[in-house]
Amino acid sequence: MALNPKAAGKGDSECAETGEPLSEGGEADKKSAATSATANQNGDQPGCRDGVMPEQEATERRRSVLADGRGSSSSPLSASRSSEELPRKNFQIPRKTRERKGLYQFLPPESREFEDLVKLISSFYLDASSRGTFSYCKARLIHNELLEKEFIEKRREMKQEGRAEQELAESYCFLFPDKSKLQWICEKGLSVGHCRITTLGNPSVGVYLSKYSDLLQINPFEVGSFGDMIIFKVMRGRIKHIHENMPKNAIESSPKFDCHLSKSANRVTSLLSYRAFELTQQYFFEFAFDEIKARPRHVCPYAVVSFQYKGKEVAASPMTAHRFNTISPEGSRGKSCYTVWSGPLVNKGQELFPVCLRSFSRPYLPFKLAVFTVTLDLHCICSGPVRCKARRSSKNHTQIAQ
Repeated sequence: MALNPKAAGKGDSECAETGEPLSEGGEADKKSAATSATANQNGDQPGCRDGVMPEQEATERRRSVLADGRGSSSSPLSASRSSEELPRKNFQIPRKTRERKGLYQFLPPESREFEDLVKLISSFYLDASSRGTFSYCKARLIHNELLEKEFIEKRREMKQEGRAEQELAESYCFLFPDKSKLQWICEKGLSVGHCRITTLGNPSVGVYLSKYSDLLQINPFEVGSFGDMIIFKVMRGRIKHIHENMPKNAIESSPKFDCHLSKSANRVTSLLSYRAFELTQQYFFEFAFDEIKARPRHVCPYAVVSFQYKGKEVAASPMTAHRFNTISPEGSRGKSCYTVWSGPLVNKGQELFPVCLRSFSRPYLPFKLAVFTVTLDLHCICSGPVRCKARRSSKNHTQIAQ
């Protein structure tokens, strides 16, 4: 077929307007002629804008367009994903720890830690019958980092000195302090001079703690008594046993020992034993070269437990209760009194009612006690004096009890 020269010229001018370079050697003319021929066969007008591109060039352009589209569309998402994934690589799930508010960690009564603490206290009862006589309603652990570090440091020093494992063993002791001093002891530790007991050593150079959790004071607890008890974690170290008749210079603290115990402590088998509280005390002290430390490091406060003494369930008659209540500290006219002995009054093997001996001068029994028997006139228990077989027949035993 013959080509239309006007159409060909027009096609050349349009190709020039598009800016596409013409290939050397007339290759562009051949391509345009081929395309125009196919266009004429299809009934279309030939031109560079409507012309068919080579297959290879078309595929390359498709790839480039797709690549550009993917790059433009994925660039913000990939940037956001990378920014989100970077911190996740270093993220670690923290361990769940108990919340500690200041010095104390309060233990719920239904928690396992609370039950373990009550079991610990019960294991240090002197009298097995004390189980059930105390109720524990609130407990909190003490987290004092300074005192805990000093306790560990003291143990490490003792171990470096070649101490035996028995001396390094940890145990527990107890203290029933004044309510005003409880917070101070938990924050600063137990310092020397906190009591006036002198049985095992000078209280100005050491501290006294109770061995048993049901023997926290000289006087027996009255029913309904309540308070806070501090549990201490201790290391007894090298122990020196103190005899009752030792001279004072032998009782003095020495750098060779860490703790004093009474030689007569094993004789205390009941809460009502003679001088039970004094003989079961434990005395701790620490030397720094030749000087006494104000606070022994091997004594560390561990927990505070609130308790109430319910007492033993005794089926007492109204007469018995009335008689016992007549001997009350209200008649002391403001003076401090000490119950130095208490127990049941027995007549021919039958318990009549509980009685007690109280002292207003000192918390100890007299050096010598006159032992005598009495015959009771049951008709006169609540009203009159008690008759004695001894010489003191006119003595009123109500006054003796007071």
